[in-house]
Amino acid sequence: MWLDQLFRDEPINFEKRCQMRIKFGIGVVVLGVIAIGTAVFFRDRMSVLYLQESAGEFIYQFYFALGIGMTAGGLMKIRRNLRVLKDPALKKRGEVAETDERNRLLGLRCWAYAGYSMFLLLYLGMLASGFISVTVVRTLMVVSAVYALLLFLFRRMLNRSM
Repeated sequence: MWLDQLFRDEPINFEKRCQMRIKFGIGVVVLGVIAIGTAVFFRDRMSVLYLQESAGEFIYQFYFALGIGMTAGGLMKIRRNLRVLKDPALKKRGEVAETDERNRLLGLRCWAYAGYSMFLLLYLGMLASGFISVTVVRTLMVVSAVYALLLFLFRRMLNRSM
């Protein structure tokens, strides 16, 4: 499983990881192109879907900008990893940086702190949004529930695999 490669103490195959990142970058580029295509295809149809003209224009701009950002990000990820695979010095430097135990521990702690902080911010957002909109409260409750479910599922998966 790909999660084992990220979190286990087993040796890391850096070349495979770079190839996986290239595939991931290709996927991001494809999703970006789909977002741009969706924005362009539905541009004139947005005013029919939304009662307000400004909402349709916002949705068009949102999908278009999201698509451009994803496409650019995916292309940069592909380019960077191809460069790393071709240059032995960059490859060695990247491999040392990723396999260093201290860096891996810092990364895991960073994810843990970010996760706890996000859960706390979602909770505070739910408390504050009750004064603003019931829809926002419900949305944050669903996001929090999905987040808690993912934490629970990953905890069980990791307990079984370790």
